[in-house]
Amino acid sequence: MQNRISIKSLIIIMLSSLLLTGCDTYPYKEKIQESNDYNNPTGYKAKCMMVGRVTQSMYPYTTFYMQGQDLPYSSETQKANFNRLKNDSLHLFAGIGFFTEEYAGEVDGRATYRYDLTDLGRKYVDWSFGNTNFCFGRVVVDKINRTKDTINGVGGGTVRDVYFTYHLENVPDWVKDPQIYKRFRYFKEQVNGEPFPGIHSYKVSSNGKLTTMTGESGRSRWASDFNEEIKEE
Repeated sequence: MQNRISIKSLIIIMLSSLLLTGCDTYPYKEKIQESNDYNNPTGYKAKCMMVGRVTQSMYPYTTFYMQGQDLPYSSETQKANFNRLKNDSLHLFAGIGFFTEEYAGEVDGRATYRYDLTDLGRKYVDWSFGNTNFCFGRVVVDKINRTKDTINGVGGGTVRDVYFTYHLENVPDWVKDPQIYKRFRYFKEQVNGEPFPGIHSYKVSSNGKLTTMTGESGRSRWASDFNEEIKEE
């Protein structure tokens, strides 16, 4: 009797899943692609590498030393660590032609350098969130893998995560520079055109309407050398 009940329950679950799948005819692939293209109209700014907190008005920018920036990362040294990594990133991107780099003398025995954007750097720069970022690429949605509904623990309501696979187009050669790979390892597989997993989240209203919350076209496009270094440690 127990086996019969188990088999019957399993059949009901399977049929329910099939019915739910069949009823969900929302064109996720097309809509997620539209969202990405809307937020990236040029097709060249899907993914961004964060250099640091340097706004457009701060150039030419001269580096400086902060006490504690060479110490291991901690809550006390966080700001100083950001400064060191920003200086390292400026030097890194100067090496591939995005900045001019000029020795600006020593301050308290520390060498300082002055940076300004080149024409090549201006081609890829993005100033979002008060940072200097270099962006590239276009997300191309390949297929939808699955969806998952959860209850939003913060504001209530339903959140639907759509798991999909995508690849990147319009990837310039500078992204494949070994030094860029080393610093921004997160992008290595993506820039080679390999399939990569993505998540696009919707808020589901009571009438079933879907509203984009986050996705490849939103916050997830950003990466910083600081985050990459912390992962390694």
